[in-house]
Amino acid sequence: MSIPTNKGCTTIERPGWFGEAKNERLAEYDLKYGKSNWRIRHRLGPRLLDFPEAVRLYELCYELHFLNPDTRYLWTALFKQASEVWTELESDTKSGYDYSIQLAPAPHYEDIAIRIIMNRYGKKFEGDKPIRIRADSGDPIGVGLSSIHIPFVYPQFIEPDKNGVQWWNRHKGSLEHFWHVNKELQVKNNNQGDRYLAKRNL
Repeated sequence: MSIPTNKGCTTIERPGWFGEAKNERLAEYDLKYGKSNWRIRHRLGPRLLDFPEAVRLYELCYELHFLNPDTRYLWTALFKQASEVWTELESDTKSGYDYSIQLAPAPHYEDIAIRIIMNRYGKKFEGDKPIRIRADSGDPIGVGLSSIHIPFVYPQFIEPDKNGVQWWNRHKGSLEHFWHVNKELQVKNNNQGDRYLAKRNL
């Protein structure tokens, strides 16, 4: 069911996880709805977040995890053992503090959020090995700091999940769970978008 918004767009679906197929999925949207005629947003209760707002919230979840004395030991171990962090490819380090620099097929935000928080609090890498931050990392620190194990700051706003059990939603209330479940595909309410919506509702 399409959900009207007050921003000149209509929500078509919640597309879920993109992963390595992100570029193909976005190209499909260009063909189906027209370039610049659709957008991705994250829903937070009554609000729709654009990308800068959404990744700032993503970052906040990591920051609160860093500040939590019960989980600080993971960060301390990371600082001591890691020379850098990455998620998808070791070239992720080239992203630095910039979420828009995405060189891997799948998007990665965990490593960028960690670097930003370290810089904010004056922390440095002191180790001799790059550590992968992912649920299937070969390093327990990387597993523990993956977004599937980072609590989402507003779990009450995670939308109902109709995807069955997936790797990204098996930890309910996690940042990873929110990121994919609350993602919305919207089409602009203009002539091209209206033609699509008219066909869809036939």
